[in-house]
Amino acid sequence: MNRAFRLLWLLAVVFTGNVNAAITATLDRQAIDELSTVQLTLLAEGASQAEELDVSPLEGAFEVLGTNTTTQFRRVNGQVSQWVEYQINLRPKRSGSLDIPPLSLGGQQSPPLRLQVIPLDAGVRDAIEAMIFFESEASPNPVRVQAQTILTRSLFYANGVQIYSDLPAAPEIPGALVIPLGENRSATAIRQGRPYGVLEQRYAVFPEQKGRLRIPEISVMSSVRLPGPAGGRRSGIRVSTPEIQVDVLPIPPDYPADQPWLPAEAVSIAEAWQPADPRFHVGEPVQRTIRVNVVGNTGSAVPPLNLNLSERFFKQYPEPVRLDDGNSGLDAQGSRQETHSIIPVYPGEATLPTLKLTWWDSVNERVQQAVLPGRTLRITGEAPADPEPVQEPQRSEPANAQPVPDPETDAPSSSNASYPVWLLALTAAGFVGWMATWLLMRHRRRPAPAPAPPDAAAIAWKALNQACKTGRMEAMRNAWLKHLSAHWQLSAPNTLARIRRTPKARELLERLNRALYASDPSGEISGQELLGATRALVKEEQEAERTAPPLSALNG
Repeated sequence: MNRAFRLLWLLAVVFTGNVNAAITATLDRQAIDELSTVQLTLLAEGASQAEELDVSPLEGAFEVLGTNTTTQFRRVNGQVSQWVEYQINLRPKRSGSLDIPPLSLGGQQSPPLRLQVIPLDAGVRDAIEAMIFFESEASPNPVRVQAQTILTRSLFYANGVQIYSDLPAAPEIPGALVIPLGENRSATAIRQGRPYGVLEQRYAVFPEQKGRLRIPEISVMSSVRLPGPAGGRRSGIRVSTPEIQVDVLPIPPDYPADQPWLPAEAVSIAEAWQPADPRFHVGEPVQRTIRVNVVGNTGSAVPPLNLNLSERFFKQYPEPVRLDDGNSGLDAQGSRQETHSIIPVYPGEATLPTLKLTWWDSVNERVQQAVLPGRTLRITGEAPADPEPVQEPQRSEPANAQPVPDPETDAPSSSNASYPVWLLALTAAGFVGWMATWLLMRHRRRPAPAPAPPDAAAIAWKALNQACKTGRMEAMRNAWLKHLSAHWQLSAPNTLARIRRTPKARELLERLNRALYASDPSGEISGQELLGATRALVKEEQEAERTAPPLSALNG
């Protein structure tokens, strides 16, 4: 009988769950100082299993350090009791009287509580602030859109301070590209005659649009020894940086409207040849590599180079563009490298035109040009022979030749009639043989044309197709952005700017972002749908370009 009763009771527990669980709430202390922690205990009586607890209502006034959950079951003298206990460790964010709001659990709510937080003595606070503190800045401020500002975060700590947590990773700043500059650096420094250890982080931040850019605060946990009786006590504290706001200026009005926007601290152009000291001869290929180096920006920000070689003298075949990024710990650095195989096709003097790249000097606030000087080349070799028009061969007649009889008036003999036909046939056969020999020799002298490399947009489109087959949103989004960048021949920041100006492209990017980042990806897009929408977008733009002048790469 007891066994049957126990089985019925267990079934009742399983099916009723926490429906009738009563929630009580207690604090282990009613008053603490602002550096101490307090434990909030919630007791769900009658509950048989733990539920997920939403502690977000506490985050306005407290830092939630952790939650521990235990389930208890007890049977005494035939009486069975059970409960679930939630222990929540809290650290106050400010002093004063702080309310602990009700928390929902199993359809019930805990009662509200109040905690008194006693402010620190001014002398103790000053002592703590002298032991550990942050210094942070963003420079320059203000900064131009898509230009570099350097975010520096330095944590100063005195002897005896223990740091619990690592320094935070790169900040997530909406509307900006963030690039770490080197590894975290350790150093020592003196402040007001006191030695400190220093942990420093540096980041290059590139705002994507004008206006106000907000760099959020960060914090670390540490432990300091507070003065007091018996040598004082050690207490954990959180040290934070203030929020930084950066003013982002638009493209200046004196920047040429027909040139891609390129802000940087320095830009240079150099070229290299393979072989190193080339001799230009008809039909013999050489390789030319042009490299643009930028300081204070990335390689993707450098626009495509316009290499206009004379089609009369050269055939050129580009290789895939190479973009590189790096950092010295002081600034972001990047490069764009374009390599062409060049085949001279006609002898004479040919000119390599001067290459100019317009950029904005973000240090001196003025328009600059990086220049690769042009030069004149001497191309040797034979000019390609043009085929001569085929003419009917002429037959010279001897001085004593008899006049050709007129078929209308004279009846020719059989021997006289067959002679011209035979002679013409022999002459024509010889001429055809001579022409075939000449064409064969000319074909052998010509160099085999170099195969044209695949188009960058075609490669990007193929990569997009492959990504869409996988169905992975991150791969689809990255491949889609690279395809538009190659199709429009724009850098990554300028591609994003053009997407924002194009309603259909902006809608596609928003759907991809929602599918990738939103907690409820209701607007998820399939690979086939993305390919179809991209085809329609490209076709619509091509039709619009036939009737309207091209837009600039980036509006001010």
